[in-house]
Amino acid sequence: MTTAPSGAMRIRVLPAVTGWRWVIDGFRLLRRQPIALLAIVFMNLLLLSVSVLIPLVGSIAPLVLTPALMVGVMHAIRATDRGEMPTPLMLLAAFRDYDGRAWRPLIVLGAANAVCTVAALALAAVADNGTLMRLATGHLGSEDAAVSEGALMTAAALFLLVYAPTQAAMWYAPLFVAWHRTPVVQSLFFSLVAAWRNRRAFVVYAIGWFAIALAASLAIRLLQLTLGPSPVVLSMLLSPLSLILITAVYCSFWSTYRDAVDSDAAP
Repeated sequence: MTTAPSGAMRIRVLPAVTGWRWVIDGFRLLRRQPIALLAIVFMNLLLLSVSVLIPLVGSIAPLVLTPALMVGVMHAIRATDRGEMPTPLMLLAAFRDYDGRAWRPLIVLGAANAVCTVAALALAAVADNGTLMRLATGHLGSEDAAVSEGALMTAAALFLLVYAPTQAAMWYAPLFVAWHRTPVVQSLFFSLVAAWRNRRAFVVYAIGWFAIALAASLAIRLLQLTLGPSPVVLSMLLSPLSLILITAVYCSFWSTYRDAVDSDAAP
C-alpha cells in the first residue's frame, strides 16, 4: 500500500513489526563500518556542542543546525548501506545538495524546529515554573527552588504532547528538502503524514529503543554496584556506550527513510 504526497515521492505504509527491524538494522549498519560511523557521529555531536558559542543564537544553535547536519549523517549511513566507505566530508553534504542551495531551506527548517521546541518548553513551564526549560538548557542552579516530582512529570508530559507532532513533522523533512527539493512547509506536512501512516511501526520502534536504553542503564547500574563508586570507571563505560547507542539510533533512522520512502525518488 502506498500514497503519493508529491509527484516525485511515494510513501509506503509498513506493518508494525517493521519498527523492530529498524532497531536491529541500526546495529547491523553500524557493524559494517563502526569506526567511520562512530567518528562521523562524534563529529556531528561535537559541531552541535560547539555551535552554542555562536553569538546571538546561543543555546538554540544546535536546534537550528540539526537538520543540515542530519542530512550529512544520512549521506554517510546511506553510503554504508550501499557498501561504500563513509567519509567525514559527507557530514557537510547539505551544503552541496540541491546544487549548493539545500542548506538555506534546511536552516529555515532548523529555525522552525527551534521555535517549536522553545514553545513546547514554555508551555511546560506553566506546570513547573520553568524548571524543565532550565534543565533542558543547562541553566538549572542550586539556588532554584525545589519542584515536586509530580509537577516536573506534568511538565514533561505537556512538553511531549506538544513536541511529539513537531518531531513527527521534522522526522523526514530534512531529507525531503535536500533530496526531493520539497519546500519547507510541504516537507513538514509530508513528514507528518508519512509518520502518521506508519504510526504502528514507529510505536514499536520507540518501544524497542526504550527497552534497549533501559537494559543498558540497568547493566551500567549493575556494573556500578559490582565495581563500587568509581567516577572514572563509570565515565569510561558510559562515554563509548552512549556514542555506540546514539550512532545505532542514527543508523536506524536511515532505515525508517529507506523502507518508508520510495528510493527511486532519492538521488
